[in-house]
Amino acid sequence: MKTYVKYSLIAWLIFGTLVTWAFSHVSDIETALVRVLSFLVPQMFLFYLNLLWLSCKYLEQKKTIVYFGLLALLVAIHVFVFGQIDLAMDQKFPMHIQRFHERTMIAIYFGRFMSSLPPLIISALIWKSLLLSRKNKESLELRNKMLDAERKALRAQINPHFLFNSMNNIYSLSQMKSDKTGDAILQLSEILRFVTYESEKDKVSLQEELKQIKNFIELQFLKDDDQSNVKIEISSAPTHLQIAPMLLLPFIENSFKHSNFEDKVHGWIKISIQTEGDTLHMNITNSASLLGTKKDNTGGVGMENVKKRLQLIYPDKHKLNIKQDTEKYEVDLQLNLAE
Repeated sequence: MKTYVKYSLIAWLIFGTLVTWAFSHVSDIETALVRVLSFLVPQMFLFYLNLLWLSCKYLEQKKTIVYFGLLALLVAIHVFVFGQIDLAMDQKFPMHIQRFHERTMIAIYFGRFMSSLPPLIISALIWKSLLLSRKNKESLELRNKMLDAERKALRAQINPHFLFNSMNNIYSLSQMKSDKTGDAILQLSEILRFVTYESEKDKVSLQEELKQIKNFIELQFLKDDDQSNVKIEISSAPTHLQIAPMLLLPFIENSFKHSNFEDKVHGWIKISIQTEGDTLHMNITNSASLLGTKKDNTGGVGMENVKKRLQLIYPDKHKLNIKQDTEKYEVDLQLNLAE
């Protein structure tokens, strides 16, 4: 508002100077200045009264009847009071303009009425512009807060879900009295460090995200030395690329959970993660669970959350295609990581 007031004062000053200069050609400079001030000051009063008080107090509060009633009263007072002043000015400070000194009272009142409209209309338009700008800013701030809250909520759902499945894997190793249980705990501790500290950040390096994916895959392989039905191709990532944390891991987790990869005859997984420039391309294909069954009821949670996160964080920078039939499940993700 202060900016609009400052620039409007400059505009009034320029307008007043130009009008005074024009009137100085038909009268002396003193007369021109007095007549311009008697015209300009009431207009400025109406302009700022409407902009700074009436519109804010009544129009914004939806009190339109009171607002237009006060406007009508102000215009009526302006027309009558300054119409009388104009009549006195015509006699004391005459302007040498053809027929100007012959104006009737009705013509004077009509002139004052017409002069009151521009400042009221312009001030109302400025106020409307300020109101829309403020509401847009408030709407944007609210949207950002909602997006931030939703991101945190989604992340809070992902982390316990991932921990739950990892603990199940370690429990299975301990039940089998495997010597690899200690290695599995170390693998999980590294992942939990990432989940606990790094996932609170908006972005992490793509290298770090891929490292945790490899940790997760190694954690899965600790239960089975036979990896013949799992094909992994993960290229090294450029150091400058960053990604939202825990964004890719749920897709990897989902493929291991629902592929029955322990079944060396019917189960299989193919994972490819490559980067080209600033674009990441991830393709995951895995065998479908027999008869479409799931190992547990939590599988849909992580996948739905990661889809929402992609829409929130990378709305125009990703392409996600998911295909499923009775034999396989395929995820193809292209993600532009350019800042």
